[in-house]
Amino acid sequence: MKVANSILDLIGNTPILKLNKIGSGANTYAKLEWYNIGGSVKDRIALFLIEYAESAGILTKDKTIIEATSGNTGIGLAMIAGLKGYKIDIVMPESVSIERRKIIKSFGANLILSPGEKGTGGAIELKKKLLEEYPDKYVSLDQFSDPANILAHYHTTAKEIIEQMDGKVDMIVVGIGTAGTGVGVSMRIKEYNKNIKIIGVMPKLGVKIQGMRNILEENPTKLFKQDAFDEIIEIDQSEVKETYKLARDIAKKEGLLIGMSSASIMYVAVKKSYELTKDKNILAILPDNGMKYLSTELFDE
Repeated sequence: MKVANSILDLIGNTPILKLNKIGSGANTYAKLEWYNIGGSVKDRIALFLIEYAESAGILTKDKTIIEATSGNTGIGLAMIAGLKGYKIDIVMPESVSIERRKIIKSFGANLILSPGEKGTGGAIELKKKLLEEYPDKYVSLDQFSDPANILAHYHTTAKEIIEQMDGKVDMIVVGIGTAGTGVGVSMRIKEYNKNIKIIGVMPKLGVKIQGMRNILEENPTKLFKQDAFDEIIEIDQSEVKETYKLARDIAKKEGLLIGMSSASIMYVAVKKSYELTKDKNILAILPDNGMKYLSTELFDE
């Protein structure tokens, strides 16, 4: 593509990079989802959510979009809503990084903050309350239940992985939040080759990692499917600082500044790489980079 006619043309087709200095097990690759124009994997689902709502006739210019998010989906939705001329309210925990808040407001969205200690679950609760109070005002784009989330990754992310890796991938490591990425990727990958392993990563119950959620948290995602994953690995609180250390090592050795959920995914990918032989290929899907986390403990030495 030489000239893009719209930012929407710059969603998807993100690069895959071979990592050469991290881990020494299997060949380790990373799909860099921050190359989406809004800076994260969530641009993919934001586009699908809005366009599916448009095609269904439920999203019109007299309505205001509302969504609960830990940040990246809100950024993608705010960006696309602004482009298409829709009003949008984003509900997110006050504990998310200041960078995420500023980006969302920069796109013209109205930002509503929920109690930080309740995490994304608290944002979902507040969104439900607002929908009850103003039923005629809002159109809910629910990333935690809308199958458009899964379809976005079935039709784009997984398709790209097969093409870019020429089908030569043995294991894919993916984070779990809404579970849309893991389920959508798994559906298409398993159709292509059922022997490719899909490893899900999520925090243990009570552990907070921006962009990820345990499936047993309050207000759980409705998109999770156990059989989409060959294995699920939970990150304990004691491991969180290890994931941060790995993120800083990757920045220094590979020149990649990765985000919080990406750090957890890479932590698992590196560990799993040692279980594979050197001729095998393991791919980590990294949701975003570290630019939105510079004010957080992720990059505190």
